[in-house]
Amino acid sequence: MLQRKMFEEYVFQTHDKKFTSTPGMDSDKNNKNNNNNNVKTTTNSLITTKVPSNGVKLLTLNNLPAVGHKNYSEEPQKQQEASLDYEEAVKALNLLQSNAEALRSSLHQRRRLNSLQETEKYLLRSGLTLDDLKALSIIHVSGTKGKGSTCALTDSILRHYGVKTGFYSSPHLVSLTERIRLNGQPISKQKFTQYFWPVYNRLKAQQENETDMPAYFKFLTILCFHIYLAEKVDVVILEVGIGGELDCTNIVPHSKTVGITSLGLEHTNLLGNTLKEIAWQKAGIIKPNCQVYTSVKQPECLEVIKARAEEKNACLHIVPEFGEYFGEKNQKLRESFSNIICLNGSLALQLAYDWLRQNRNGFFKHYGVNRPHLSDLALEGLVNCVWPGRCQVVKFYNFNMHLDGAHTVESMQVCGNWFAQVSRRRPKILIFNTTGDRDSKNLLRILRNYTHFDMVCFVPNIATSAQNTQDTKSVLHSHVEQLKRAQMHLRNWQELCEEIQRSSGEEMEAKLKQQAKTYTTVMSCFQSIRENYPRQELDVLVTGSIHLIGAVILTLNELGRELSEGEELS
Repeated sequence: MLQRKMFEEYVFQTHDKKFTSTPGMDSDKNNKNNNNNNVKTTTNSLITTKVPSNGVKLLTLNNLPAVGHKNYSEEPQKQQEASLDYEEAVKALNLLQSNAEALRSSLHQRRRLNSLQETEKYLLRSGLTLDDLKALSIIHVSGTKGKGSTCALTDSILRHYGVKTGFYSSPHLVSLTERIRLNGQPISKQKFTQYFWPVYNRLKAQQENETDMPAYFKFLTILCFHIYLAEKVDVVILEVGIGGELDCTNIVPHSKTVGITSLGLEHTNLLGNTLKEIAWQKAGIIKPNCQVYTSVKQPECLEVIKARAEEKNACLHIVPEFGEYFGEKNQKLRESFSNIICLNGSLALQLAYDWLRQNRNGFFKHYGVNRPHLSDLALEGLVNCVWPGRCQVVKFYNFNMHLDGAHTVESMQVCGNWFAQVSRRRPKILIFNTTGDRDSKNLLRILRNYTHFDMVCFVPNIATSAQNTQDTKSVLHSHVEQLKRAQMHLRNWQELCEEIQRSSGEEMEAKLKQQAKTYTTVMSCFQSIRENYPRQELDVLVTGSIHLIGAVILTLNELGRELSEGEELS
């Protein structure tokens, strides 16, 4: 009997696609830096594909290849530290303030102005200085939507040129190790543990009071600098957490390549209530004399970004439209790309080209800066990029899972349009949750405008009633608090259905209102779906939160274990 694969393995499925030169594209395979060690990685295509039932070499988060490293721990207690396992490390990390708690603190205790000072204080205590960070070559990326995807694409392109990369991002889907990547792969749990305890223990040893420790995200940011310095990566692709100006990643003093993705209203309590205010915060990562690339379209935002670039004597480039990289003969290739690549591919290409131009002598110096060139290796980098949970379709038994972590108005527009285009069957089911202060009614209105759902499920980001893994455990919000939020989403949906029914007179809205429910866990949600739709092919959209997608992955992992070979989800 063949062993069933876990859903996680399908989500993180890997394969490489190679392309030969095509008309209108630049062949640069001989332009690699042969003195740089090529690191071959396998990644997941962002082109929508069906998962084959067999014959695919799969990569799971538990068997990622390790990368060579030096002995980083020289502390006397290193043998004791080595015995502490990964779960204990994550448990200790979870006891630090969470991101949301840090945000709340910045609002109520007026600590925002001290954010970077605090980060530097803890950096010094951990054993690094700002001068030490100058040894890292940084590509720094901020924005409202698409910054993680842009970073992932940039990372993939550079790896296809043989560059040894570090990629720091947030949040994670299943494992904390996803946040700190080496050569495109999440750091191994063993390696994470090796680096974690020396940094954690140094900080604990210098505490002045019980709360004198960096918050969760701030600690991981400091830790990633230690890891990337020790691993001697060629470049760090650094994704901003929130904002830019006061984000703890902005402690880096010397970024020469900066990217700003598309902008929208988000975290208004922290960043401002207007697009111009948010643009000012996002442009705060611009450093003196750097090259700045942006895909921002709004004139009022561009005006702010341009002014901030001029203050730093930085050069601002508005990247070409993605379609400009393809001649008439290659339009079918362009149309095969996912929305993620179409929206973020141009910015990623220009960021990668700029870094190569500045750091690999001879690379792209014969091309005009910010011109729409598409080389063979860059194309392979786009196609083979792994960034799960963003406009991703995965076939798992009779579930056609559509995964997208959209959580802003702008990204939900993209998600709604994408699902309407790729969903080909009924029933259509929505699984939804949001976190933070987001207006779920507006997000649900967008989805309703695009699709008529046969079943709507509001759930907390909790996989099962059993204890979640330490990686996905919510320290900030209890199960009860998360259930209250799911019930709020349900009320918003019901109000939306009533509004549409009053204005249009459509009776189906009354039915939609009745078919929406809250569930205590994601597992109970899927059990209800199976009861309502036995032995049917289903299109399921999971959206509103990256954390929710992580919970769905864990749930379907567990559900898959319960099924025998050949059994359908019924």
